[in-house]
Amino acid sequence: MPDSWLAERRQPRDSLATKIIFFVFLSTFVTSLVVSWVAVHSTYSFLRAHLERLYPATLQGADEALDHAQQEVATRLTRLAREPALHQAIAGDAAARAQSERLLAERIDPSSRLAALTLRDASGVPRAATRGDSPPAAALPADGALHVSDGRLVIGVPVQDERGRTIGRIDGVLVPAERLLGVDDPAVASWVHVVDADGRIVARGGARSPDGFTAFPAELLTASDGTRLREFRGADGRRAIGATHRLALGDWSLVVAQPLESAYAPVFAVVTRIFVIDLAVVLLFSFLAYEITSAIVRPLEQLSEAARRISQGELEVEIADHRRRDEIGLLTRTFNDMARRLRRNRAEIEQQHRQLREQNEQLQQANEVLEQLSITDGLTKLHNHRHFQETLTREIKRVSRTGETLALLLIDIDDFKALNDRLGHAAGDAVLVRIARILNESVRESDVLARYGGEEFVVLAPGTDLEGVAYLAEKVRTSVAESSFGVDPSGEPMRVTVSIGVAEYAGDRRGFFDTADRALYRAKAAGKNCVVGAEDFTRS
Repeated sequence: MPDSWLAERRQPRDSLATKIIFFVFLSTFVTSLVVSWVAVHSTYSFLRAHLERLYPATLQGADEALDHAQQEVATRLTRLAREPALHQAIAGDAAARAQSERLLAERIDPSSRLAALTLRDASGVPRAATRGDSPPAAALPADGALHVSDGRLVIGVPVQDERGRTIGRIDGVLVPAERLLGVDDPAVASWVHVVDADGRIVARGGARSPDGFTAFPAELLTASDGTRLREFRGADGRRAIGATHRLALGDWSLVVAQPLESAYAPVFAVVTRIFVIDLAVVLLFSFLAYEITSAIVRPLEQLSEAARRISQGELEVEIADHRRRDEIGLLTRTFNDMARRLRRNRAEIEQQHRQLREQNEQLQQANEVLEQLSITDGLTKLHNHRHFQETLTREIKRVSRTGETLALLLIDIDDFKALNDRLGHAAGDAVLVRIARILNESVRESDVLARYGGEEFVVLAPGTDLEGVAYLAEKVRTSVAESSFGVDPSGEPMRVTVSIGVAEYAGDRRGFFDTADRALYRAKAAGKNCVVGAEDFTRS
């Protein structure tokens, strides 16, 4: 294949296949981006709306559960504070103290919101306590409100005697906050935090905190629309989302919060799945585009290559026809029909060219024959008078340019008319033919021999001066005189002689021929069978 065609094939960016594949890839990619954006945006909007419903509901439920737990525990502790055994235990009765511990233990059951109970006297010294938990700090107020001691929720109520004097107190440690806040889902429970006025976490709704929060910023706690979702940055700089609700109990607040990547994990999961699906779709459609384009372009490339070969004269081209019913199949069959017609036309043209060449050759041969006949004497087969005149003109021009010598012999058969009258025209013609052969054998190859007319012959001798042409004329005369021409009617051998006049070209064409003609007449007058030159030079 030509280098230029290979260079074109090595430019895939400009090929039809590349353009189609790129268009399909771009269309699929843009479509995937739009669908992905719509899907992600819809998922984000749905998740945001879900969180905007879930967070306030969680806060409200936790608030109600915490308030209910505080009221229930405070009521139970108040009733418990009226037990006489507790009063006796505070007074220092050992038996009553043991009874008080059994009584306190009875109040701790699986359905209770209490984890531990401690009975103290007026000075804060523990008099009885349940096992399983350390006693709370004695400095907490006995006001029936929730307090925090060592990370635990504690409620204290006073113990009064029958005269209304405060003789001690009962401290109740509540069960962990995840059991108090009324959140059944462990994952949701871990989002709930009880915080103080400074944003420090007082208690958590979950058994453990996977989110890593240690405190919350003031702008989250002081938001006027606390139950609405707000984005913020935690102490470690991570972005998070949360909502807050101010509790009626002191300066505490409830906070529901998650790291942003955790809150929007479903969105990220959707984005990942969409990315994988988009990539698979783009690759799939690109592959399909490649296969479809190859199925279209490959026949086009075959057609292009076949057309290129035809343009270079290779008509023996045939594209495989797979009997396709589409435009490619129609184009293939049409191309093959065109190639077959071109081959037939070429065969016909070649046949016509052969005929024309044969006819031209015949015509050229005929022209050559005619040309030869036009310059040849029909009887003697020597050059005729016309050819001699044309040659004489060319030779005179040549010697006039080069300065070379040129000589002329004018030959006449002696007594030819008498011989012709005596023996007949047939014998005369035979003599002319015989003399023509003798002359042709006697002159040089460079000399021009012609029948000038009747019984006269002429020889044009290029490169010959007067002395040389006289020698040549003598040779011709001798050859004729010594030749036999058969026998006459009397039985005697027949002899024929010639008279020759010679001349050398001296710059005048007319004078050149007239000089030779005068020399011939002088040879006739001198007795014939002789050679006469322009200076009466004669040999016999």
